[in-house]
Amino acid sequence: MIGSAVKPAKALARWFQANQRDLPWRLALEVPDAGLVVREAAHPQVSSDRDALPSPRRDPYRTWISEIMLQQTQVSTVVDYYHRWMERFPDVAALAGAAEKEVLEAWAGLGYYSRARNVLATARKVMEDHGGAFPWRREDLLGLKGVGEYTAGAIASLAFNRPEPILDGNLVRVFSRLYALDFLPDGKEGKKAYWDLSRAWVEAHDAALVNEGLMELGALICTPRNPDCARCPLSAHCAAFKTSAQERFPPARSRKDSVDVAGFAVAAFREGKDGEEVLLYTPRKAERLAGLLTFPLFPVADLPALREAWRAGLPGLPKTALRPRAVTVTHSITHHRYRLRIVEGRVEAGARTRSLPEGYAWAPVAGVERMLVSSLPKKIWKAVR
Repeated sequence: MIGSAVKPAKALARWFQANQRDLPWRLALEVPDAGLVVREAAHPQVSSDRDALPSPRRDPYRTWISEIMLQQTQVSTVVDYYHRWMERFPDVAALAGAAEKEVLEAWAGLGYYSRARNVLATARKVMEDHGGAFPWRREDLLGLKGVGEYTAGAIASLAFNRPEPILDGNLVRVFSRLYALDFLPDGKEGKKAYWDLSRAWVEAHDAALVNEGLMELGALICTPRNPDCARCPLSAHCAAFKTSAQERFPPARSRKDSVDVAGFAVAAFREGKDGEEVLLYTPRKAERLAGLLTFPLFPVADLPALREAWRAGLPGLPKTALRPRAVTVTHSITHHRYRLRIVEGRVEAGARTRSLPEGYAWAPVAGVERMLVSSLPKKIWKAVR
């Protein structure tokens, strides 16, 4: 079906070298630091030249962090976050020694906070199980939390120039147009077809240049709408271009319907021993914003239902006056669109509070702003204040 990928892969590599964007994570290692990047002692005895310990082209730690940040996030947004992250956690040892709260603060604004927890867990595993040397074999990389097929291939190829394939939305679009593939990598056969193509390309020429060239081509030239075929180094090899069918490929994917979440966000206050306090909630693992402080949220239709849910959910609180504010906060998280009315609560002065349900705690008002990490509770707090 595909023929030889050698010629187009070489053309793509030349184009990428001449046209790549200047991005901070693309810096080459002039003299690899054997202690930081990779050490022979950290890996088992190898049995063939193919499995011989490679010399890294780039710092795999920096490659890994950039790839995780770039998931679901635009390059223009990631650059500033990446610079700040590297100032705070310049290597895997610095990250492994950080507290989760510190890592979440550095990640604040990027969203998908499970990524931040995963990078912390992976950094600690690299220090504990790999002696601080980042793995380079695909199978070892896949054993790290938050590292899937794509990320493993990206680290192995971009940092170590291993001939390991990758597949993301950009590559799906490029391959679909190049070979006029009218299916997506959804089912078992479709997924295998695309991964086989990716492997054929990465094995045809310089792995790092080909993989990153394919990503760059999809980002800059072979875009979802109005691809710039006149500047494409692969137009002579492209089946969709030859038949003027670029817009037909890849086939449209059915959109996942958004979920509207309407209700109330409650900011409840009381007078504590050291000043005013506000009630915060830490969602459990299965809930949205798991592990991140937020305000109690109630997806109910009206104020009577809110008061009933408040009493039922927080029976340990004494009588609380709930007063709606004339302000609504809107926010989108993945496929969920929040529309929350702000309600202020005031616990009666001097009333004793029995034990709160798991996840709830009083926090000093003076420290709330720096305690909140996610954008949604930050918006709520801004509306309240």
